Amino acid sequence: MRRRVSAGAALAAVALAGAARASSGLDSPEIGVLQLGRGGAWVARADDPLAAYFNPAGLAAQRTSAHAGLHFMQLGQCFTRLGPDGKPVPPSLTTPIPAPGSEGGPDPEVCAEGGIFPNPQLAAAFRVNDALVLGLAALGPHGVGGRAWPESLPYTHPTFGDLTQPSPQRYLLTSLDALILLPTLSAGVTLAEGLSVGAGFIWGAAAIDFVNFSEATVSRGGDDFNTHNDLRTRVRAADLFVPGLVLGARWAATRHLDVGAWFKWQDAVRAKTDLTIESRYWTTAGIKNEDPCRGEPPGCNVTEEKGAGELRLPVPMEAKLGLRYHKPRGAPRAGRAAAAAPGVRDPMADDLFDVELDFTWANNSAVDAIEVRFREGIPVRGTVVGFVPVNADVPHRWKDVMGVRLGGDLVVLRNLLAVRAGGFFENKGQDDADLNLDFHLGYRIGVGGGVTARVGPLDISAAFQHTSFGALDNGGKGNLKAVAGDATSGYRSLQSVNGGRFESSLNEFGLSGTIRF
Repeated sequence: MRRRVSAGAALAAVALAGAARASSGLDSPEIGVLQLGRGGAWVARADDPLAAYFNPAGLAAQRTSAHAGLHFMQLGQCFTRLGPDGKPVPPSLTTPIPAPGSEGGPDPEVCAEGGIFPNPQLAAAFRVNDALVLGLAALGPHGVGGRAWPESLPYTHPTFGDLTQPSPQRYLLTSLDALILLPTLSAGVTLAEGLSVGAGFIWGAAAIDFVNFSEATVSRGGDDFNTHNDLRTRVRAADLFVPGLVLGARWAATRHLDVGAWFKWQDAVRAKTDLTIESRYWTTAGIKNEDPCRGEPPGCNVTEEKGAGELRLPVPMEAKLGLRYHKPRGAPRAGRAAAAAPGVRDPMADDLFDVELDFTWANNSAVDAIEVRFREGIPVRGTVVGFVPVNADVPHRWKDVMGVRLGGDLVVLRNLLAVRAGGFFENKGQDDADLNLDFHLGYRIGVGGGVTARVGPLDISAAFQHTSFGALDNGGKGNLKAVAGDATSGYRSLQSVNGGRFESSLNEFGLSGTIRF
């Protein structure tokens, strides 16, 4: 029987980066600066051009306008590997937890490298007539598209000095660079006074470059992590057409109460994958192997395969329902443009304040696994009769996520200055035993605030939000097995590779400008 060698065992992040939306994946509700400052409670307000994606019915009450925004996102993540007894296990040749600086190896906790990730948004609204407004938005999902975890960790051996050991999370994730775009063309129509509907077409596109490790052979005794028979796998994938649609409605039920609703459907991500595999990556001591070929031709351990396989991930459906209470001003707003169309709203000029309550749902249970299939018979160089496994599916077993958001604005100076605040809660979307490092599906709590200053036709807005994630901790009893080159084990590792505790937090600052004509 031909032996199959692991390749691309944990391709989770390749497609999940494209699935992070309103309540799924990493999201901490909406992208957008006004939305950020209100805790995401915005579906019934929908008063800037980003409504083209987040509620196209809101376009119908907007003037011709253009919007540009930018989020600066800092994601902190740490993973602690735990043994089946729930005790931390350091990445070393010995498994008991050592004292700091002893020969047992590095600290069992490892953290992703920090940094600021910029996430931009562009949008515009074009008023065609009194009833019809067209909208165009180009934005990405509300997530961090670039992450890096260490491949190895340094420590000081009392006899041999400074050394390294392979990192404990390497089978889950070591690096991810993702570019996700969601260009959306929408229309909002006023059907009757106070009632509008909208629809939009999404042309999704994703390009992802992802690295992780997998097992070439399975250890029959002891700790698989310490055998160092690893393959470094790099996967590049692109899907330039992931179609979808958004539907929205907005109803001014009374003079004080608005109701908003939104629904999104998107096709599954389907991507061809290019594969690069490096074998003989570590020495037997767990140090990076600087001479893997040892007299053989350069590149003897590197496998390059274009179009090696296919990836498929269902994208969860989502829906939102919002109730917005607002206190209108008694007198007509000062300086109202005579040419403004009937039904145009301007909360900064028309209202004293507003408060919105939103309920959200994401059909995350559609993501049971990421399907990763490779062609039959791809040899892995630098191994003895090693082949890429045909089935490298990654189980995730996500659950539906429900959320609640509460936020509002206070107009401090009419037509000049408004402040806002808000927060949200979303329930846990994954069992601890199924945790992965691609996205954190523990419960999420976020709080934020913001401000808008109006200078003539230009609104300048800023916001900050902090999101806390409930830790996922399976006490060392994880369910995820790495793909491995052993048919007798079903081409999977004998022990779980996700046993441990995963913690995350997110801080972000946003700045935007909206000009109305």
